Amino acid sequence: MKKQQPHSSDTSSPSDLFHSRRDFLRTALAVSVFSATCGTQTLLGNVPADDFKEVGSRLTGIFTLKFSEFPALRAVNGSIRLQVPGAPLSLGRVVVTRLAQNEFSSVSENCTHEFCPIEPFSNGRFNCLCHGSAFDGRGKLLQGPATRSLPSYATNYKAGDDFVQIEIPGLVVASVLGDNQAGFSLAQNYPNPASGQTTIEYNIEKQSFVTISLLSILGKEISELVKKDHEPGVYRIATDVSHLSRGVYLYRMETSTGFTQTRKLTVI
Repeated sequence: MKKQQPHSSDTSSPSDLFHSRRDFLRTALAVSVFSATCGTQTLLGNVPADDFKEVGSRLTGIFTLKFSEFPALRAVNGSIRLQVPGAPLSLGRVVVTRLAQNEFSSVSENCTHEFCPIEPFSNGRFNCLCHGSAFDGRGKLLQGPATRSLPSYATNYKAGDDFVQIEIPGLVVASVLGDNQAGFSLAQNYPNPASGQTTIEYNIEKQSFVTISLLSILGKEISELVKKDHEPGVYRIATDVSHLSRGVYLYRMETSTGFTQTRKLTVI
């Protein structure tokens, strides 16, 4: 009896799946590049990750910025801002600046005091828009009220190259894999808007350590609502927001499996 050949749809090799996943992640991790101003910003283009490193459920994205595509980086003091998918809200955008002919830096856009954005690089420093904190070109704290330097990122440039390469760690896999963890979810709080108590419901697919944090609209943590191990199931927490000022807040769920989701909460 003639042996039946496998259907073509069943012939994907592990190598094919590996490369397909890597290609998808490269595209999903693409950074959006904006002009350096803090006001109305112009989208200059999108840059997919050249490569990435995986550590558990988190990625380090490696991005190459070509001067031919982003000419602001050809000039000393020129800079651009990157919007990075999968990055913590507190990071904000990443500011890439040419400090000298052969020297570049990449720092978080958000001041470490109240997470306001920093102004474009000028006179050898970054100034916070809100409260006057100042940092040097590599993010080192020069004056308060901030007490910590800006987070900075590995920035690689070789004299004569027409590009600079940035490494950005801590990107969450689940935020770029869509339905990879469909059994996990964070529901919209109810009621919303809220003035007293509001309820947050969330679903856990498999045993994991879960944190849910309440954040300001700029991503600064206000309080931890949940921080413990969970068995699979649906959970609800009642949260008192009566002590909060009117406005929009965020709440974010993160699990040890790599899932993360953020929603808005309005207090009236």
